[in-house]
Amino acid sequence: MATTTNYGWTTPDDTSLVKDGASAIRTLGTSVDTTTKNLNPETTLGDISFRSSTSNVNTRLGIGSTGAVLTVAAGVPSWATPASASPASATATVATSQSTSSTSFTNLTTSGPAVTLTTGTKVLVIVSCESGADTNNRRAVMDFDISGATTRAATETTGLFLQETDSPDQNLAASRANLVTCTAGSNTFTAKYRIVNAGTATFANRSIIVIDLGS
Repeated sequence: MATTTNYGWTTPDDTSLVKDGASAIRTLGTSVDTTTKNLNPETTLGDISFRSSTSNVNTRLGIGSTGAVLTVAAGVPSWATPASASPASATATVATSQSTSSTSFTNLTTSGPAVTLTTGTKVLVIVSCESGADTNNRRAVMDFDISGATTRAATETTGLFLQETDSPDQNLAASRANLVTCTAGSNTFTAKYRIVNAGTATFANRSIIVIDLGS
């Protein structure tokens, strides 16, 4: 018996004498019906199908749950819960008031605050504190270094400056945010402190916030 090229449906040969035309039609119709169903296995609103490993047979993928996204796992389509859209972040605070007379960046008696976060290459770092110097026109500076995947020293370029311009020992409160380029990976951000032009600077309610912005 002859067969069709793509799906192998059985049909009479050109030279065949078809004795039972109804039977031949039913045989061909059954083959068409089976093939069509194999190519369209969906059963429920929202189902989709994809080609399976069996020739001329598709596999049904049931509709996913609300909020799921279509992805590929082990070489076939599947539904998955999307990653959180919220950026990764970390924060830490040291409330204790402590002082330094160092003119280069250093730790206070209680070091930090510090946070460790797995980041991409772009990070937003926000440092905040209350600070005051013991003499007018002395500048207290808070910044941060980075260790881990990235090596970066604290610098005045991104530092938070608080300067006495009236009575000494009058604490000022402020924050500064900086967009920093990092090496992707686990990075530790640690607050550092110094005073400009000698004297003593006091820092209290120190905090650092790190927000990963990806790459």
